[in-house]
Amino acid sequence: MLRVHFSESDIDRLTVADAADPMWELLTSVYRLQRPEGEQVFGRWRETSRPAVPGSVTRLLDAIPPYGYCPDFLTPSEFGGDLADGLAALARTPESALRGDIAAFAAERNRLPKWLRKIAHGDGHELQTLADTAYEYFRQCIGPHWPTITRAVDRERDRCREALQRGGPHLLLSTLHPDVRWRPPVLEVRFPVEQDLHLRGRGLRLLPSFFCHGMPTTYKDATRSPALVYSIDHQPSPAAIAEPGAALSALLGHTRARILVAVAATECNTSQLAERTNTAIATASSHASILRAGGLIESTRSGKSTVHTITPLGLAVIKAG
Repeated sequence: MLRVHFSESDIDRLTVADAADPMWELLTSVYRLQRPEGEQVFGRWRETSRPAVPGSVTRLLDAIPPYGYCPDFLTPSEFGGDLADGLAALARTPESALRGDIAAFAAERNRLPKWLRKIAHGDGHELQTLADTAYEYFRQCIGPHWPTITRAVDRERDRCREALQRGGPHLLLSTLHPDVRWRPPVLEVRFPVEQDLHLRGRGLRLLPSFFCHGMPTTYKDATRSPALVYSIDHQPSPAAIAEPGAALSALLGHTRARILVAVAATECNTSQLAERTNTAIATASSHASILRAGGLIESTRSGKSTVHTITPLGLAVIKAG
């Protein structure tokens, strides 16, 4: 499990990336080429991209294995946002960072390619060759699909910003991803290893990713600018409802707190509310009635259904919890 530890200043500095990150999309797409998961979403892309993969991409495959750690420097944390800036940032990675990342990578591998060992010793020519290889791979396999990728990531970005506007960081973190649980002040993330990330006032940047699949990911090096990369929903559906914070659960009761967060995420009728919170319809209806009586939600008739929406007071309670 990954545990991201927030302070009050970190909560205020939670941000969402403005657009799809080309370096993270490049890295996670190489995972998709090598792994079988997500066939329904990525199968067609794999089928058309594999014949277009340039022969030089073996360098990327050497540095990005199907599973396990890959060097953090492949996804620079600070750059202008487009591919050219990202590759330029990769090519000027400080030697100390290269040495540390590649040492961590070597600890998990039986052998290290000669060119990667050279990079660890500061060989700028080999590092530029890797950047050039990444550019060619992106041009052939990702570039033709970039408009689709950016539109999909933009939808998730807009959803996140709407959640921030409506209910602040607590609502966003409570509805972020099925593998994420917000238990203030700690964000718990399903992760292949045990890792703690202490933000210490640096904030956290959320990076929705088209090619990410399954559990979210982050840097191994805790000194890098904190980021959490997570998969978007390729078939948009109601936001996943995570566990509410301990304070909110203590105030309302666990099930009622989940129902309040679900309504805050998006308006819904009673059947949808029961489905999203994994409760019986009668249970969802009963708790909704109590929340309505307390002024935390509003309920209106729409045909044969009752539609529930959050109130300003309900949002304030979530923010406080």
